[in-house]
Amino acid sequence: MNSLSPTGVRISACAVIAILLNSGCAVRLGGSSAEREVIAAQQAQIRANNAADVAAVDFLTADEFIGVNASGVSRTKAQLRDELVKRGPANVQATPEQLSERQRGWQVRVYGNVAVLTRLTAGDHGASAWITTVWVLRERRWQRVLSQVTTAAP
Repeated sequence: MNSLSPTGVRISACAVIAILLNSGCAVRLGGSSAEREVIAAQQAQIRANNAADVAAVDFLTADEFIGVNASGVSRTKAQLRDELVKRGPANVQATPEQLSERQRGWQVRVYGNVAVLTRLTAGDHGASAWITTVWVLRERRWQRVLSQVTTAAP
């Protein structure tokens, strides 16, 4: 399925995944094709968040998304979008290699059309944290429905 972003650019899930797999932002790309697709979707979400690309974040985030930060505060997709617009792009744009280095310990488990991805972040904004994201395959694309951040033990 193709989707039209607010800027009028047609986004194809297959095209996004193909570009991401060839982007040089490598993690563990072994495993099943579904695992590789989920990792690519997560990497795209990280880059979109870094760039404040609202259209890409919307594409990768389900309408019923709930995110819970390390302080226990939850937010919806609409709240996430509002925060992203208010914040804007990160002051320093990380390269794909830098983003890859800041994300470690990737683990993906796929259960049919649901996947659970866990990764350890480097703690750019404070302490290192484990982030677990639940992804659902819908209309031939992965969308995140839940994200939980937990501060990592020192």
